[in-house]
Amino acid sequence: MKIKNKNLSDKSKKWLKRHLSDKYVKLSKDNSYRSRAAFKLIEIIDKYKVLKSAQSVIDLGAAPGSWSEVLVERIKSPKKIIAIDLLHLDPLPGVEIIQGDFTSTKFETYIETLSPFDLVISDISPNLSGNKTADFLRMQESIEVAMDISLKSLSKGGHFVAKYFRTGDMSHLITLAKRNFSKVSSFKPDSSRKESSEIYLICLNKKN
Repeated sequence: MKIKNKNLSDKSKKWLKRHLSDKYVKLSKDNSYRSRAAFKLIEIIDKYKVLKSAQSVIDLGAAPGSWSEVLVERIKSPKKIIAIDLLHLDPLPGVEIIQGDFTSTKFETYIETLSPFDLVISDISPNLSGNKTADFLRMQESIEVAMDISLKSLSKGGHFVAKYFRTGDMSHLITLAKRNFSKVSSFKPDSSRKESSEIYLICLNKKN
């Protein structure tokens, strides 16, 4: 596939070529998902059965909303599906959308008032600077807050799923997860690009 737009840099042309030839981009369009990320959650659901008894779910860092779209499709009779992001999300039937920063103390406290949840999910990716150390620290802060929210807001037996980068030491977080959940795994979906350092922390069955 040749990109003819002369105004694009070589780097942009390379990204666009890869994007247009990506089978998950095509599948997301064919299935009317907002982004290819929908298939990452679908793989997680199919492998780990995190929606088996889930009726109330909160999607942290939800934009553009593809994970919430999957939740609407897969949960037969949800009590509540809440999507939170700093960015604007277009309306999604069956989802309560809240615009704000879930890492702020204000929103952490607010989320507690909406609990309990059966599932907490987060596919958030911070604005990347290209500096691996700085980007990892931004991601680390987000997942630590998401973990804190899950420990405070999940019902017993609830699950927590969150993305992180394999570019730094996450052992302290995994230790915390193993202390509070019956089963903890790390999983890289097939729909995650091979060159990406992203991986998903899967925490099942929150202990009492």
